[in-house]
Amino acid sequence: MTQLYDKLQESPQTGVSRAELNFEERAKVRAIQVTGTAGLTQTNNPGKFTDVFYLEGEERAAAETFADVNAELLDQVDFDARNVLQTSLSRELYDLILDAAGDRDITKFPTVVVETHADGAQWVINRNRYETQVDRRYTTSETGTARIPPTSSARAIYEQQKETIAEADLTPTEIEGDVRQVLDYYRVAPAFDCDPVTTDDQQLAVQKRTE
Repeated sequence: MTQLYDKLQESPQTGVSRAELNFEERAKVRAIQVTGTAGLTQTNNPGKFTDVFYLEGEERAAAETFADVNAELLDQVDFDARNVLQTSLSRELYDLILDAAGDRDITKFPTVVVETHADGAQWVINRNRYETQVDRRYTTSETGTARIPPTSSARAIYEQQKETIAEADLTPTEIEGDVRQVLDYYRVAPAFDCDPVTTDDQQLAVQKRTE
């Protein structure tokens, strides 16, 4: 076993030359390398990112190292728009880096994904859209995505509602975009003490539990 491989077993590394590894070791080593995608115009690209090498299965640790060594460049990226990381990396690594960079806190549920951004805004996005349309996650002009501005929160809106909350009850609130995603969030997140129900007019809704 090479000395470099020993270091990689301890933690992800920068400044790695694969030539220092033997054949079997190279097969186990992965890298976070931001190069963009051939044929795509590279917009929202602040500069040259430092590569991070790691062993398969250590993706979260690698993302944390990448976020640390590239902090200044990451601060310059507009993650709400198409960017060079998005076009270079797998969805899994991209999301881990967003989380590690502190730009947003990401929580995934079976049908929705909730992101709380550094400015306090919350995005509630249909999970299928989140995972298959990475460059179209953040829009309130299409179905599948809702935004709650920093002046409020999903929790605050929930507390303001009556015992039964339906789609029509959320429409007048501060939620921008597809309010059904926020209703779905209430339905699937354990943090909200409620049960899924259907109203008399066949709207999906939640019923708050009472002691």
